[in-house]
Amino acid sequence: MDEMEKNELEKNEELEPKEAAENKEEPTQEEAPVTDAPAAEKAVETAEEPVTAEASAEETAEEPEIEETEELKQEEPKQEERPAEVPAAQKAEKGGVLGIVIGLIALIAIMAYAWMNPMGKAVDTGILYTKDDNLYYYDLKNEPYQVQEGLSNGGTYHYFYTAWGASVTEDGSYLYFSDDVDENGAFVLYRRDAKNADAKAAQIDTDVYDYMASKDGKVVAYLKKSGETYALCVYDGKQVQTVKTGINLEDDVYALSGDGKYLAFTDTTGLLNAVAVGKNMEDNILPLTDSAETYAMAEESGILYYVAAGKDGYNIFSYDFKGEPKTVIENVSSMEMMPNGRDVLYCKKSEEKVLYKDIIVDDMAEQDAKLKKGDEGYEQKVQRDEIRKAMKNGEGFEPLLQECYVLTGGKSVRVAGDVVAAVGVDSKQTYVAGYKTKEFTPMHLSVMDGGLDMVEYIYYMSLNYGGMEVFLADTTGKVNLLSGSQPQLDGLKLSENGKKAAYLDTDANTGDTILVEIELGKEKAETVATNVQSFGYIGNTLIYYFDYTEGVGTLGAAGSKTTIANASGVQFTEDAVYYVADADAATGNGELRAWDGKTETAIAKDVFAFQYKENGKLVYIGKYDVNAGVGDLYYYDGKEARKLDTGITAIFIY
Repeated sequence: MDEMEKNELEKNEELEPKEAAENKEEPTQEEAPVTDAPAAEKAVETAEEPVTAEASAEETAEEPEIEETEELKQEEPKQEERPAEVPAAQKAEKGGVLGIVIGLIALIAIMAYAWMNPMGKAVDTGILYTKDDNLYYYDLKNEPYQVQEGLSNGGTYHYFYTAWGASVTEDGSYLYFSDDVDENGAFVLYRRDAKNADAKAAQIDTDVYDYMASKDGKVVAYLKKSGETYALCVYDGKQVQTVKTGINLEDDVYALSGDGKYLAFTDTTGLLNAVAVGKNMEDNILPLTDSAETYAMAEESGILYYVAAGKDGYNIFSYDFKGEPKTVIENVSSMEMMPNGRDVLYCKKSEEKVLYKDIIVDDMAEQDAKLKKGDEGYEQKVQRDEIRKAMKNGEGFEPLLQECYVLTGGKSVRVAGDVVAAVGVDSKQTYVAGYKTKEFTPMHLSVMDGGLDMVEYIYYMSLNYGGMEVFLADTTGKVNLLSGSQPQLDGLKLSENGKKAAYLDTDANTGDTILVEIELGKEKAETVATNVQSFGYIGNTLIYYFDYTEGVGTLGAAGSKTTIANASGVQFTEDAVYYVADADAATGNGELRAWDGKTETAIAKDVFAFQYKENGKLVYIGKYDVNAGVGDLYYYDGKEARKLDTGITAIFIY
């Protein structure tokens, strides 16, 4: 077993409180193990009792929205009682990566690296771009119009051809954008009606560092500077409310439901809070727990799931922002929101003990029967007799391995057992991938050099070094084993018909990254290509990008001899892989093309960078001048391209 697998196995062992404190790792958004957190008994001592929320969803009933030109009412923040920090959940509509982080991408080598990762389906709601430090918007129908004049105040985000900080809401109703961006990344946050070219922008707040809007854009939550920390605020179209001060500026520290009705967040003390968006939010905050290890908000239902200390261990709780939190699953070891934003993957320790009689073969019975006290080897016989007694009495010890389940539609479905670690797979169907131990081979009593403690030690070491099996399971209980030396499960892809899976592996001899594909139900995966950077299924055809060097690589398709060299800026989508072909080394401009594994389609020449929208539609910058930092902007509707503007400096990514 490689070092990675050993570490995965060891970190899932339940630690004593002191050991846990010394070895605790911060949970991540993807998966947060909780068995290596402080013991439940200790955590319960510090956990706050849940309090009934006074605010309900009914309090969010809409009132007439103010005119966008009116001065917004700013509520004075109240004195903070308990400041905080902890990872949070999935965000609905994120605008302005923390601090408006922008990548300077001037050369083709860096450009291709930035775009070569597979991308999921995007929403085509319009195009925001900058020109001469001004913000413009194209609604895909009418002529582009200027949204705001003069965006920066010492900031530099708009000088490069990709930018963050401005966004169109998912339904295309509102524009959110930042103005007066300073050198520290602070900005003034605005909202504007996207469907009215004559509308005026409403200033929401100043000194903002991060924001997140609901899908319809009617509600936005954001972080603004407040002393040494930050304040979490909400604007609902009528007024700005300071929900709470004492918030850290971190990824996923707050979450707004997609419909804008609910907000969850952590403060600098680690306290997890929930509140319904409405009147007097600061007075109606429900402190849920200060022992939360991880939490996530379901995109469709808005239900908040979190893992926190329960009576005998760590439990999964759910809160629908009405009434009190409910215990969903007890004694879990990990939890994560599935990529579909609906189902919850969790693991818990196997309930059945590991019985000594199941893992030991007594091959010393005859020899030990002849030994008497004082004989050589008699002391070892005494230890073996202790083991025999435990075998006869049906004794055992707590298991190290886990059972993994998916909580879907309110029901728990077991997907796999004997699991070391598991992760949700991004696919149309609900799949879980992970590591499980191979079938244990019973140990012979003759090799034991000690008592029951030695049996447990040898058992765990056998699991560690006995190798792992990689599995892919669905909610029907069907488990497929995947082959490979070190499979990378976080990027696993499934074909559209669900019959094949592809993932990256590491060649045990050379250390090279290889792409393998396996037909589910078969025992061995087939090597597709070596030195692969990214890949994806276009329908049931596996396409991959390999031999990437200095911004340029080659595209290939499984089962085909056809390859496409000199490809850069590669983006995988649901209908094709898009890329810039034969880009000029000096200018970075090349021909924009699409390939579905069979047919290659030329879209436009002199293209420097592009952003895929949806259904074969995209926006791109052509004839880009690297030295001047400007180019022409085009929108491609899947059939023909339309030139929108010249001399533009950036496309906003959202």
